[in-house]
Amino acid sequence: YYDYEVLFDLCKHIESGSERFNDIIKALEEASQLLESFNNESVLKARKILSVELGKKNTEETLDVSVTGHAHIDLAWLWPIRETIRKGARTFSHALQLMDEYDEYIFSASQPQLYQWMKDKYPELYDRVKVAIQNNRWEPLGGMWVESDTNIPNGESLVRQFLYGKAFFKKEFEHELKNLFLPDVFGYSGAIPQIMKKSGVDYFTTIKLSWDKFVKYPHETFFWQGIDGTEVLVHMPPEGTYNGPAAPRALLRLEENYQDKDVTNQALMIYGVGDGGGGPSRDHLERLRRTKDLDGVSKVKHAFISDFFETLEKDSDKFHTWVGELYLGHHQGTLTTQGKSKWYNRKCEFAFRDLEYSAVLGGIYSDVDYPGQELEDMWKEVLLYQFHDIIPGSSIKRVYDESLPRYESIFNRTIELTQSAWDSLIATIDSSGFNNPTIIRNSLSWEREEWLKLNDEWQKVTVPSMGHTVVESQSNESSNFHAKATESTIENDLLKVTFNREGFLESIFDKGQNRDVLVENQIGNNLTVYEDDGDAWDFPVDYRNNIAGHFELKNATFIADGPKAIMRHERKFGSSTLTQEIILTEGSRRLDFVTHVDWKEDDKMLRTSFPVDIHAMEYTSEIQFGHVKRPNHSNTQWEFRQFENAAHKWVDLSQPDYGVALMNDCKYGHYVKGNVLDINLLRSPNWPDPIADRAEHDFTYSLFPHSGNLVQGNVVKNAYELNIPLDAQSIEHHKGNLPSNWSFMSVDCNNIVVSTVKKAEDGNGMIIRLYEAFGQKNQAALSFGIDISKAVLTNLMEEEIEELVVESNLVTIPFKPFEIQTIRIM
Repeated sequence: YYDYEVLFDLCKHIESGSERFNDIIKALEEASQLLESFNNESVLKARKILSVELGKKNTEETLDVSVTGHAHIDLAWLWPIRETIRKGARTFSHALQLMDEYDEYIFSASQPQLYQWMKDKYPELYDRVKVAIQNNRWEPLGGMWVESDTNIPNGESLVRQFLYGKAFFKKEFEHELKNLFLPDVFGYSGAIPQIMKKSGVDYFTTIKLSWDKFVKYPHETFFWQGIDGTEVLVHMPPEGTYNGPAAPRALLRLEENYQDKDVTNQALMIYGVGDGGGGPSRDHLERLRRTKDLDGVSKVKHAFISDFFETLEKDSDKFHTWVGELYLGHHQGTLTTQGKSKWYNRKCEFAFRDLEYSAVLGGIYSDVDYPGQELEDMWKEVLLYQFHDIIPGSSIKRVYDESLPRYESIFNRTIELTQSAWDSLIATIDSSGFNNPTIIRNSLSWEREEWLKLNDEWQKVTVPSMGHTVVESQSNESSNFHAKATESTIENDLLKVTFNREGFLESIFDKGQNRDVLVENQIGNNLTVYEDDGDAWDFPVDYRNNIAGHFELKNATFIADGPKAIMRHERKFGSSTLTQEIILTEGSRRLDFVTHVDWKEDDKMLRTSFPVDIHAMEYTSEIQFGHVKRPNHSNTQWEFRQFENAAHKWVDLSQPDYGVALMNDCKYGHYVKGNVLDINLLRSPNWPDPIADRAEHDFTYSLFPHSGNLVQGNVVKNAYELNIPLDAQSIEHHKGNLPSNWSFMSVDCNNIVVSTVKKAEDGNGMIIRLYEAFGQKNQAALSFGIDISKAVLTNLMEEEIEELVVESNLVTIPFKPFEIQTIRIM
């Protein structure tokens, strides 16, 4: 059967009428005639005839195709996580069985999370996998804990994906991962190359970019340069699938698609049945036995993906370089769908940050036990939910019915542990000089000056970098505030906002710059509902031509509360309601839109937009550990397809003297074309979750006009402050060893952000991670409020690179543009 099938498949896909074609047709016809009387003798004669054609070897130079058996297993998608565990067991068991039958067969399986499940649930099967790995028949693959989305997780999440993923394979199999394997992820952040390299990962395999609906990437083998200049070697299997049939047609398609065969004869083919697992079957392996060296197709050899890259790298001096993000012109709806998951993901990321920092301090100054194992377990569960069909919102309803309560539990437990750490710390802080003390803490790496309501009184507080201050509540007369509100305006000392009759923004006047932020005669915060008949992945490209309506104003109230001017709107569209507090705070340029939506629409999309009076040819989006610049026009298909882009806490449109940023606390999908800043707030697709996002949602977005560009305007800091508010807590007055105003550490550069303070994985000292946020090179001096004896520069895996000089608790670190630096402090 396989003799016949392979030749028949080859014949169907080569040039009709060629000599090779005619020889195969003749052999197939003769074999068919013999098989009309089906018996042992006729089968043997037919096989002998077919063997002549199957035995014809390649006589000319062809590609060398490395083939790897694989089963892509979505950890959740059209099935829940618990079913994935069973799928994994069946897939792993089948792969081992085929190894017993086919000596040449090797199998590559990714995602340490999947291996962990096998270890926990199927220990005997797991032991057999370990033996196969030791015998070089099985390749552990991946780089990350799961095949994660890379648009939505923050920088520290991506670091932990590598940290926990690599550590698992090293501990379990003594295997050092060198290849990031993300075949099915919906676009790749420009921060990835640096994170890879600083995690000891040199190679990247993906396939999804071949799914772009608008353009074809110009290379399958190339170097990818990230936002900081780091380069990694990339290969996209030219067949364009991770579910290859391993048939002649697959090899011919690979050769036809391969745009880099003029610079290398090496290519990779991944075969098997995937998405729901399964992997290769006997069909695949029988075909490969017959196509190993078959005239008409490229030569084939079984090889691990890591071995393939080592061979490929020998031609690396000929490869082209792609600079910046690897954007996928497809599945842009996943930046918004299942908004509650994205809300919890953002909140958990920052809650983990706060807990780790607080527990480190608690261990230094009090008796707090660092909750290392519990933190790791919670981190790993959130990393699991960052899988590329969970956090993007493209799984069935049951997946979110199960994950959202777990998110809530993790978030609440993190807050509980953080509070426990601070309760212990507070006992060591001297508050004896205060009658009714309140402690305010700041985990960000710069001093903050903000208004807080303490004991029902507004007070302006100054809190040092990564520190705390204790204050006494003081009364402020309302006449001292510039905040004002009327039925059609709110204003502070810097901005005046005017509303039209529908409650939308008619004007935002910048008092200091004597200019309006919005384009004349155009409205801002235009809460528009569009028709959207797409699924969880995609929405119509022409959606802007199909407006279903706007949230209509039903009631408006206004108040000036101390330093805050507030306009409160109640709105309705269809069966949905929206309540919004639009807030200006004394001394701040940030206009906050604190929003609650009870969303009950079907096949609709809610967005808001701001036509700003800025002329620029590009805009800037925050990504992990930095930002990227993108075109705000559609001159080409490459630019047109970016009608929705991922951004983390902000996008910014600036000209040299002035700019406007649009910030958020949990949203990721943005449209920026011309002078319009637009953010996607909610969708309501019907598949695969028929009631996706029909629920109550709370979120905040903010418009932030500023002088100069985003650097001069302090966009980065203001967006962090939106996402990480100051924490205030009333305490008892008592003596303590820590002063009432204290800073754990500070940095002398505005462009350096401390993203993480945690205990080292091996328990030896603490880890501090920082990054350069503006795109410039400089030296940063870190000044500590604790005694430190040693500072060591490490990679992201916390492995030592070099020791740093420590002088009077001060450490100086060099930074390149957008560089991530990690140090161990002891």
